[in-house]
Amino acid sequence: MKTKWTTALAAALALALAVSPASADLTAATKAFGKLLERYATPRGVKYDAWRASGTDIRQLSEILMLYRNVDPKTLEPNERKALYIDLYNAAILDLVLLRNPRGSIKELSKGLNSLEIFNRNGLTFDQKVISLNDLEKRLRDEFKDPRIHFALNCASKSCPPLRAEPYVAATLDDQLDEATRAFLASPNTVQVVTEGAKTTIVTTKIFDWYAADFKASGGPLAFIQKFGPAAAAEAIAGGKARLAFADYDWDLNAAK
Repeated sequence: MKTKWTTALAAALALALAVSPASADLTAATKAFGKLLERYATPRGVKYDAWRASGTDIRQLSEILMLYRNVDPKTLEPNERKALYIDLYNAAILDLVLLRNPRGSIKELSKGLNSLEIFNRNGLTFDQKVISLNDLEKRLRDEFKDPRIHFALNCASKSCPPLRAEPYVAATLDDQLDEATRAFLASPNTVQVVTEGAKTTIVTTKIFDWYAADFKASGGPLAFIQKFGPAAAAEAIAGGKARLAFADYDWDLNAAK
């Protein structure tokens, strides 16, 4: 199995090198990442135990992560960079969980009093800098100002948007981001319409609270939900009197059997 992986990756790299070094690494890594996601990412979560049982697949992910980290983003087109940042973030989270093996929550990997320290820890070498996961997310947010990215990044927790069973790629990125956003907002209990007398409340994910500023260009969280969310919520928001409330965030590990 190890020989088969090494041969496949070498072949993909050799083929891609006909284009350019940056495109070569990105093409090879994304193709290999897609195969792993197909195998282990499900709508119910990630099959971490099954993945962890395969030393070959653990090594594959580490090699993919290395290829992503070594790509020079300055040589890429905007959508290639955008897809790279998303895939790098998701691959780094997966690598952390698979290697460090938290049993209940990714927050178990944090040090000190800050339960989310793992996201602030500098441990990812990229673009000649050592950065944190939050640094990478901020770079993605600041450079592209596209709130749909919040529904593409996965933080290994149950309340996070699910990890797609495919990587993000430049050619179909816009459609993928639309699909990921609509699918998450349509998932059970993510957007609920609560009516009490004349009051209508849209109860939704804290993503719209934590990153409210990112949705301003779209008219604010309610306008964004009206565009991408389920029909019942869109209808309630159209009435002009809906207010927002936020559900508790479930940080339990997004593990699937």
